Amino acid sequence: MIGIIKSSLPDGRSLAAVEALQAASQLGLQGLLFNSLFDISPTLDPAELHAVRQEADRLGLEISSMLGIVNPALPARSQPIIDAGAGDLEAGVRRLVELAAGIGIHDMFFLIGMIEDRFEAPVSWQAQFDRVTEMLARRAPLLRQHGSKLLLKTHEEITTPEVVALVEKVGPDVLGIAFDPVNVLCRLEDPVAAARRVAPYAAQLYVDDAVVRFQENGIRRFLAPLGEGFVDWDAILPLMPDAKVWIEMHAGQFAMPVFDSDWLRMQPEVALNEFAAVLAMAAKFGAQKVPWDQADRVARLPQALRRLLP
Repeated sequence: MIGIIKSSLPDGRSLAAVEALQAASQLGLQGLLFNSLFDISPTLDPAELHAVRQEADRLGLEISSMLGIVNPALPARSQPIIDAGAGDLEAGVRRLVELAAGIGIHDMFFLIGMIEDRFEAPVSWQAQFDRVTEMLARRAPLLRQHGSKLLLKTHEEITTPEVVALVEKVGPDVLGIAFDPVNVLCRLEDPVAAARRVAPYAAQLYVDDAVVRFQENGIRRFLAPLGEGFVDWDAILPLMPDAKVWIEMHAGQFAMPVFDSDWLRMQPEVALNEFAAVLAMAAKFGAQKVPWDQADRVARLPQALRRLLP
């Protein structure tokens, strides 16, 4: 199954749910992942949700959705979910899981936070991580009841060992992994090595490409058209053959001050061979100018479609 996240469609953020389904179908894709259930129905109206499910079925498309940012230690990050629960985060998670299950979505991905939450938040990263783990453990019976599984995405702020540890603690029957290789570069992980770590629990795979380039005091990730970056997709795809594949044209150009001793002290332990592999990517890219417009992420979509679709 090869689909696309709605925001990566041309004008995707402005499309209504049915329009987005039709656009995905016209591109020859097999699925559409909504950026949230609010993207399907801003009021979470069950009738609207079911109408979109029916249109997806008519077009022969699979659908999924992001749950949102789930972080009880930083509630502002989770405000849409809290609002869905009438002021209570766990009630919001329950409502969204139940609504999603009602239209056949049993695999919503979520995030814990943003990259600054690891290094700059008023609550330590470990405390955030622990609070999320505890909350997900309490929601496990709900997920089992609905045959649902939440998928923690490998985002810029979290390491793959942390993601695997959380899955194993909460339970792989209710928690899985949405693997996004371009993001693990931001934690100085080699994408193929990271893929091997998460493969037993990976249910979704997000496709894009990236390079890293040296800059003052470190390196920076830039996005690249599929096949022109440093993500070894030929090695990664066979490691998780059953994962649903979602095209996502990312936007962020994240800096990693790898020569800053203070930053390195805050950075979680990195395998030396993977640190070296990421720096080798930057050395390979050299001093050349980044040739791709980072502001126009959808410009990379045609190449991704050509490479992924038969």
